[in-house]
Amino acid sequence: MKQRTKALLAGVISGAAFAGLVGGLILWLPSYKQKKEMEAIKPVETAAPTIEEPEATPDPAAEEAAQRTKYADLIARNPDFAGWIEIPGVDIDLPILQTTDNYFYLYHDLDRADDKRGMPFADFECDMQNGRHLIIYGHNMGVNNTDRFSNLQKYRDADYYTAHPYLQLDTLYKSEIYKIVAVYAVTSRESDGDVFYFNQYINLDDATEQTFLDEVAKRAFYTTGDYAYPTERLLTLSTCTYQMDDARMVILARPLRDGETTAADEVHINSDPLLPARWPAGK
Repeated sequence: MKQRTKALLAGVISGAAFAGLVGGLILWLPSYKQKKEMEAIKPVETAAPTIEEPEATPDPAAEEAAQRTKYADLIARNPDFAGWIEIPGVDIDLPILQTTDNYFYLYHDLDRADDKRGMPFADFECDMQNGRHLIIYGHNMGVNNTDRFSNLQKYRDADYYTAHPYLQLDTLYKSEIYKIVAVYAVTSRESDGDVFYFNQYINLDDATEQTFLDEVAKRAFYTTGDYAYPTERLLTLSTCTYQMDDARMVILARPLRDGETTAADEVHINSDPLLPARWPAGK
């Protein structure tokens, strides 16, 4: 399992880097084109979603039925459809796919056709209904390109978090609001020092989740608010970064808690984050 996880993380990183270079130089598509593409397929009733506080004790069966009705056309279009992610103001408003092959949607679109931009996809090991940790990968398409997950790079700046502190994740089972609690960078090269395979931490118990949260905190450029509890469901968004080869920028989020708002929380800057050895100073 460990070797497979290492290979997977390296493959996703190298694949994303290649696609980012190609996308930046050859396949560049303006942000408005992606926006129009996604607006054309997103269910009409969620084209301009209103972020609301979670309802008390929702009925799981009713929630799932509503979600599957909402996304029925996309499920019929591609049975790999697993949900939809939106980060307001960040030009990320995209479907999520999931299949048994974690490499497939690196280079295929919603209709399973070849596409160097790929599509955001959930790790094949994630249980989208009950899993404690969901991981979603997406390409960074390069400089001056906001397609796919490219804008996640901007979360390196804590001020960007302050302006965009939450996201909405729809699965086929429910709709959830998540608050971003940490931003960090990792590498797949063991020559860069301590390698953190965050995608080994999917099937979690409380103790393992605490270990994961501690590892993230050591590496985070900053954490926010009350961070995450080791009993909460977690969401990771991952994309490649061009600060160095074979590196990823990673966003950690947790569900909105009862009584919370979607407003930004206090930012806690880490003065000495654990970074890959080749990470450029001051970046």
